[in-house]
This record gives sequence, structure tokens and C-alpha cells, in this order.
Amino acid sequence: MRITNAIKADVKFQVKQGFYAVYVIITLIYMLVIYQLPDHMGQIVVPLIIYFDPSIVGFFFIGGIVMLEKAQGVLDYLVVTPLRSKEYLMAKAISLTLLAIVASSVITLVTYRGSVQWILLIVGIGVSSLLFTLYGFFVAAKCKSVNEYFVKMLPYMFFIVLPCFLLLIKTPYSWIFNIFPSVAGLKLIYGAFIGIHWMEVTLNLIYLVFITVFCLHSVDKIIFGGGFGE
Repeated sequence: MRITNAIKADVKFQVKQGFYAVYVIITLIYMLVIYQLPDHMGQIVVPLIIYFDPSIVGFFFIGGIVMLEKAQGVLDYLVVTPLRSKEYLMAKAISLTLLAIVASSVITLVTYRGSVQWILLIVGIGVSSLLFTLYGFFVAAKCKSVNEYFVKMLPYMFFIVLPCFLLLIKTPYSWIFNIFPSVAGLKLIYGAFIGIHWMEVTLNLIYLVFITVFCLHSVDKIIFGGGFGE
């Protein structure tokens, strides 16, 4: 119940601060651009846009959210609430993941003309968004302003994006990039459009879930020293 109420509060906060309005505009722009592309390009472009934008929307937005809550003193009051630190982190990640799933689904429905494995697509976006939102907390934790966050996030984003593009090039050493969580997420989302073996789905999901849980515990210790309200 605590985490459910926290998610609702986060969604209301994000709506009030204009995050949803901004993302509606961004989603519409993507749909207009994709809709103009030839059909044969959709199978390549749509999965990539869905992965590199909605699926990591949390990484972009979490910095602004944390900075706003720091300015408003929200983090200072969390220690006297029954909400646990991990619940606070997961509420933020889940609320932004819901936004990513909705945006991705709308983009796919409107622009993609082929068949899609919807369950796999939603799961792939979900686990990727959860992971990268928590990943964004690493950067936001030591920043004092939104501008500082956007500067510091660039090398972290490079670490996420570069392995995916190198994988798409398909060199003899492409298998090395499978160690990156971003590659595992891309494979799941891409597989929802072009097909993927169930064993590969299972292995990538297990890997992403393990990394997400590890990231949750790590962020909790870095920001809150192991958790308040325990």
C-alpha cells in the first residue's frame, strides 16, 4: 500500500511539473517523423527509437525530479515517514516506467505496420526503464542542479548507447557487448519486432532483473546509507 500511494504521488508530481506534457509533445514528434518513413524502414527505426527514447526516459527525467525534490526539501522529510528508502526509489522508477510503456505502445500502434509480440515489448521496456531510472540516481545523487546533472549524465549515456550501436554493426567481436545491460534490453525490444528465441529472452531477462536488483541495493546505500524507515 505504501509503494502504491508513493507511485500515485509521483505521477501527480510529474504531471504537475510538466513532465507528461513535454513527453506528449516528444511522442507526437516521433510519430510524425516515423510515419513519413518507408514501410521497410519501420522494422529497424521503430524498435531503435522505442529503446533509445521511451525505454530510458527515466534516465533523463530522474535528474530533474531529484533536483526539484532537493530544492523543495522533500528528501529531508522522508526520514520521518513510514516509506522505506527502497520503496521511494522503486516508486520513482515504476512511475517513469509506466510513462515509457504508454509512450512506446502509442508510438508502435500508430507507426508500425507489422506484427509485434506485445508482452515481450512491454516487458523489455519495463525492465530497461526500471534499470536506467535507478542508474540515473547514481548521477543525480551527487549533483546540485539540473544543469550539472545533464553535464554529468553525458558519459553515462555514452556507456549505455555505444555498445548498442557497436552491436548493430555486427563485427566478429560483437558478442563481447552482451555483457552490457543496455544490449540485453535492446535485444528484448528488437526481438519483439523481428523475433527472438525463448532461451535468449529468458537469459536476457534474468540478467536484467539481477542487475536491476543489484542497482537498487547499490543506489540505496549510496543515497540513503542502507535505508531509512527500516
